[in-house]
Amino acid sequence: MPQNFNVVTCNICGQPYTLPEDEVLGNLPHVLLCSHIFCTSCLRSLETPQNIIACPECKMETTVGEDGVEGLQVDSRIIGLIYTTKMNIKKRQARGTRSNELPLGLAVEKDAELDEALSQAVENLAQLNTLQQTLVNGMQVQVRKEKSRLLKEIDEATERAVGILYRRRSMLVSELNGIDQTFTLSRQVCERVQERQKELQTSIQKARHVRQVPSLENYCELDKVLETLQSPVDVQSYDLSCLSLGSGLSLSAEGSASQPGQPHGSSRHAQRSRGTEERRARGPRHREGSFSQQRQTQEGRRQESRRQDRQAGRSSTPPQTDCHSPSVIIEEIIEETDMGTQRAPLKQPERQRQQRKNHRNLLDKPPVRKSKILQEWVVVTHVENPTHFYVRHVAEQKAGTLLSKKITTLCSGARSLFTSSDHIKIDSLVFMRWKETLWCRAVVCELYQRGHLESVTVCPVSEVARLRGFFQDYGFTQGLTLSGSGDCVCLNESLRKADVAVQSEMSRWAPQAIKCALKDIIPTDMAKGWSPEACKEFRRVIGRSAVEMQVFDQESDILLVDLRKAPMDQSTGSMPLSLREYLVYMELAKFYSPVATHVGWKPLQFCPPVYPKPNVETNAIVSHINTPGDFYIQLVDNTEFFLLNSKLQDCYGWAGIEGAGHQLHTPVQDQACVALYDDKLWYRAQVTGFPGEQMVEVQFVDFGNKKTLPVEGLRHIKDEFFALPAMAVRCCLAGLLSLEETWNRESIERFRSLTEQKLVTAVTSEFLPHTNALPVYLYDVTDSTKQPVSIADIMVKEGLAVQGKQSPLEAPLAPHTDVWDPPFDQGSLTTDELAPPPADPPEQCFSLTLPACLRDLPVRVTHVISPGSIYVQLLQSDAQLKRLHDLLKTEFNKSKPQEVEWEADMFCAACISGVWERGKLCSVSSTDIAEVLRCDFGNKVNVHISNLRPLPPDLIGSLFLECCLSDVRPAGGGSTWTATACDFVSFYLEGAMAVMTLKERPPADPMFAKPVPVSLYCPNRAGQDVSMADILVSEGLALRERTARYVCVVKPPLSDSAETLPEMGEAPADVEENTAEKRREEGLAPAPVTVPPKPAPRTTPPPERVRTQAYAPPEMPHCTQTVVTVSAVTDDGIIYTMTPQAEREFERLQERLQQHIKSLPKPKHYSWRSVLGCAVMGPDMLWYRGQVQEVIGGQVKVQYVDQGLVENIPVCHVYPMVLCGDVPQLCVPCQLSGVTPVGRVWQRDAVALMKELLLNRSVNIHITELPEEPRGLVSVDINVDEMPLSRIMVHHQHAVFNSGHTDQDYVVKPSVPDLDYWDLNTEGMNDLAPVLGVYTEPKLPDKGKHFRVRIKHIRTPNEVFLCLLDKTACEQEEAESLEEALRRVNEEVNTLPRLTDFPLEGPCLAEYSDGQYYRAKLVGFSTVSPDVQILVRHVDFGSDDTLPPHRLRQLPASLLRFPCAAVSVRLAGFKPPRVCLEEERLSYRPEWSMRAMMEMIDLLHGNLSAVTTATEPRLTVFLYNADGSLVHVPLVEKGLADYE
Repeated sequence: MPQNFNVVTCNICGQPYTLPEDEVLGNLPHVLLCSHIFCTSCLRSLETPQNIIACPECKMETTVGEDGVEGLQVDSRIIGLIYTTKMNIKKRQARGTRSNELPLGLAVEKDAELDEALSQAVENLAQLNTLQQTLVNGMQVQVRKEKSRLLKEIDEATERAVGILYRRRSMLVSELNGIDQTFTLSRQVCERVQERQKELQTSIQKARHVRQVPSLENYCELDKVLETLQSPVDVQSYDLSCLSLGSGLSLSAEGSASQPGQPHGSSRHAQRSRGTEERRARGPRHREGSFSQQRQTQEGRRQESRRQDRQAGRSSTPPQTDCHSPSVIIEEIIEETDMGTQRAPLKQPERQRQQRKNHRNLLDKPPVRKSKILQEWVVVTHVENPTHFYVRHVAEQKAGTLLSKKITTLCSGARSLFTSSDHIKIDSLVFMRWKETLWCRAVVCELYQRGHLESVTVCPVSEVARLRGFFQDYGFTQGLTLSGSGDCVCLNESLRKADVAVQSEMSRWAPQAIKCALKDIIPTDMAKGWSPEACKEFRRVIGRSAVEMQVFDQESDILLVDLRKAPMDQSTGSMPLSLREYLVYMELAKFYSPVATHVGWKPLQFCPPVYPKPNVETNAIVSHINTPGDFYIQLVDNTEFFLLNSKLQDCYGWAGIEGAGHQLHTPVQDQACVALYDDKLWYRAQVTGFPGEQMVEVQFVDFGNKKTLPVEGLRHIKDEFFALPAMAVRCCLAGLLSLEETWNRESIERFRSLTEQKLVTAVTSEFLPHTNALPVYLYDVTDSTKQPVSIADIMVKEGLAVQGKQSPLEAPLAPHTDVWDPPFDQGSLTTDELAPPPADPPEQCFSLTLPACLRDLPVRVTHVISPGSIYVQLLQSDAQLKRLHDLLKTEFNKSKPQEVEWEADMFCAACISGVWERGKLCSVSSTDIAEVLRCDFGNKVNVHISNLRPLPPDLIGSLFLECCLSDVRPAGGGSTWTATACDFVSFYLEGAMAVMTLKERPPADPMFAKPVPVSLYCPNRAGQDVSMADILVSEGLALRERTARYVCVVKPPLSDSAETLPEMGEAPADVEENTAEKRREEGLAPAPVTVPPKPAPRTTPPPERVRTQAYAPPEMPHCTQTVVTVSAVTDDGIIYTMTPQAEREFERLQERLQQHIKSLPKPKHYSWRSVLGCAVMGPDMLWYRGQVQEVIGGQVKVQYVDQGLVENIPVCHVYPMVLCGDVPQLCVPCQLSGVTPVGRVWQRDAVALMKELLLNRSVNIHITELPEEPRGLVSVDINVDEMPLSRIMVHHQHAVFNSGHTDQDYVVKPSVPDLDYWDLNTEGMNDLAPVLGVYTEPKLPDKGKHFRVRIKHIRTPNEVFLCLLDKTACEQEEAESLEEALRRVNEEVNTLPRLTDFPLEGPCLAEYSDGQYYRAKLVGFSTVSPDVQILVRHVDFGSDDTLPPHRLRQLPASLLRFPCAAVSVRLAGFKPPRVCLEEERLSYRPEWSMRAMMEMIDLLHGNLSAVTTATEPRLTVFLYNADGSLVHVPLVEKGLADYE
């Protein structure tokens, strides 16, 4: 039989694998990089001359090393199997030749049987392993589930016990009302003093009467009176020691001494019974539960206790409680003392005074009163922002030291160490190490368990991965990250536990950090919140010193204060610095002042819910239940809610991340918003309260429930989500009352089980305002085979409620339908206007139809352009609009675009935001974008023509009405409305519900008619309707329309007969004519004649005409290069400069102006049309020379001719006279030479950059061209810190170089003095060195080939800089390496010139922090003010650095031939996670978390290889470990990244 021990063969040649023996080479199995296995002979045949083997199955290439195929890794599994088989056969041969003697058939049979048994055993073992793993995992889940259940039961039992204790405490406290009866001794002594006072007062009164009337001496015992008056007061006779006695009452833990097996109440009952029997034996005065006792017993017990203390000579333990003490006694707070320290006992009054003093110092806080401002000295411990910081009282410094020592003592004991059986809970008290030797108490606010991405509430100590604690005595939070095997050693180094006894001890020490906020200040930008500059300046000003705090008020647990600090310079005065005023002065904050709007303004709110009709069965779902008398329902037939919910998620993001751009930073009361619920979905909500701690209480208007959320969970609501009213209808069960004053828990739970989230039938019993709960009858319809059952009847039968007064369902109250009468001066409608409208249109006519009465029409404002163009919808058209949308959806939802030649004024059906609507084309652009007027809303939108369909003729029409506000006109004298008025009206009206009264009936087709004058009323905060026209007038945005008023001149009638007034609506002229004719026919005197009044003549004198000339133009500088100061930069980019001589002349000019202005007469009413030169009073109350540019209303636009500034000045601060005309204009207007601004006009951000760089700075200018006119602009080149301003503006893409100019024209020219008359020798001066080229990138291997790399720098987890470890042939032939060349250059670096030109991507040498220079390239300018900082990138390392110009050198040409050692690549195969719960993010790449960055850094160590996958648009590679696995796989498995 051949010696063949192999059981596995090669997939290519089919030959078995063999092991080498003696001189015979084996055929070993080798593993390629793709994990495929082939034999040695096959791999040798596949090897290429380039030492590369391509896998026959996957075509992946594997590089063979110097050892050839034998150097590849072998499969140890197959080798082991071959070796084991070989050894087993050898063992069988060594036992003897018995097996050889067997027949060949039996041997083969035995081998087959053994093989079958082995395979069966392996199968059985695999099944057992699987079964064991299933049991282990199941046991872990079972233990965890059971442990959670038991913990929940323990918590519930603890809560019930705490509730019982609180009820017991309330009962005990209620019995303290009679505690004054226990101090009988003190009461008796007080009664004796009162008797003595009364006796002495009576004697004094008798003596005074005897002095006045001596005869009264016979009627009184004068000797006794004198004795009473002269007897001294014996203080010792009054026992004042009774004041030091207590009540003798204390709290004993009843039931704690019960025997095992005995119920808790048995011992308590026995003790109470014994006390009752003894009290009965003493007498009827001793009743159970009272606090009265015999004074003799109490005093004897106190004397016995004091006598024992004196005998012991030291403080003894408290006396045992008397067995005859009452069953209700009071707990006494006893301060702990050191048992090992002996000290002299304190007397009873001294000990009580000391306890009261300590208790007051540690626990009492100064009360906050609104009527008095308190001043305290505090130290700021932590600052979040100016409205969220923490302070500590300076007076409590000693108490804080004692508390710190106490905590240190507690943490030093073994009792505070965590054990493996302990658990940590949220909101539990722990001790955290803050500094090396400082332990502080903290409350756990965040807790993360290993293997969990979200925070947990309870976690075993051994599984804690990270936690965050809030330091109660300092106000800040600190995180603690644990790493290790899960033991408690690492945890106990930074954390200690607080058991029940320690927590009780710590509860006596109130938190020393007090949360405060600066009163009445808000951020300058409410949308962005507090800026980092404001917080930084707050910390800088306060520092670590004590400051004075003024307490104004208190909101929840936040003190509204102001901090005052002593001034830095004591010589300036003793007035302290107010931090509020300082932040406002620095423009980092502003004082809070409500928006000046009409009285009772409140933000836009949702429309109230649609109430069901009375006495009509409506299907509903009970969405939320507070009590049976307060719950919310949703009407089932309203299907628009589901579409609304879907749009909400699409707009704000399903994961709660995409809607961050609509963040609501400062919510106000009753504000409509969108809130994130526990299911991570967004719902409509309304702000209802502010509990504090940056939390907001909201009510979900579509469900009715309330929830407290952080501010981060709120978003601004878009106008489109106001269209639907609130879905939740507040209701109460009609005719049902609670058994008690309030509904008990059993009734509420039963009502929830019957109705919550179930389909019911609701019948409204009566109509009530929306502010009250709607009484309804609910019927259970879950079982359709049975008769509906009333929910109220079920609760009454079960004894959970009682039947109240029921109102008959057949007689509901009708809604209020009174008609509001407009004021008399608003005019009235004519008879034609009051005529009834035409007959109702057919059902399919979808056009606007107005009711007969045009007053008090409820409307919805859909679009606002200005107060003269407002589009509204009648609320009565909602059902018609819904039918129209359903019809359009059915007609066009599945239709395809048609080839239609769209033109203006064509009607169409347009798909807008997924909804088909009627529209009218306004225009069509060449890019197939059409502007469409929404026929049912009034606004215009841009729609692609692929979303347009021809509209059937029977559907043409509109449901909007364009109207305008009557009786008002634009303010300012113009005929058009200002942008402020338009924005104001749009902000308050668009999407709101209003009440409208028409002044005239509109035409049949409102789309082609002019706006209809109306009166529009909106509800205010108090629920009252106010006129929008009145609001505009009160805001100064509109004026009342002038209307002609008529007066009646009554002439004496010829007879006493009179006629009735004409009917309302008749024209005045017609009425007058008809009345006159009627009187002439009847022979009566003519009626009174109405004559319009004549306006009073104006007496305002005309303005005085004044004409002034402009000031003389400035003198141009003679030299081509000088130093000037920039005084102003205008909005159009003109730069005004002043020479040093002009600055000195300006100071002398100011003195002359102030003296000259005093001699001028008082200003009059002038006409400013011909005024050029003038005198202007500036903001500093000093006069300057100016020039009038424009007159705007009551202000004059003036330019300061000596500085260049432009301001709007009131007319009263401008004097039309040229002063000091002999002095020309002192500032020179300049413009940048050689550049053209983008768009031919300097943009706003470009002007802002120039102001930041130039204002009030001395710069070097080079005059390139003088103007032709004296007042023209001088073309100059300006150098800022040796850098040309033109190049800076071009670098920031604010300008471009003019044609014909080269970069050499903008090389920095150093400032030189005036050398016009010097003879200069320029021989030997070298020209500027030409700029070198750019660096070259190293050549990477072809796609699909592996090459070894090392990571130089990591920017993000998928953006790195790598270095090739395999050098190319060209690099190996270099005589000098890059390191040697850099070493040589650093030795001679001082001889290299500094960098003077700064082109982007330009090469240079940059100094690193180690003092050595390395190759780098210019990336851009980091900052230009106050110092220039340049951003460079080290091309051989990949890191960036910000350096000043003096740390940059010109790069020698010899270093440019080396390619970059660090190549920027993107790692393929993974991307940032779609949902990441990590809070710490990369500031420059927020999509990546800091944890992912740290994990990726750990993964990039070791032997790595890369494979190029793409070169365009960016170099992309796969990164592999030494074992061939992808580097990013662990990052994805931990949930820190997603597969790409």
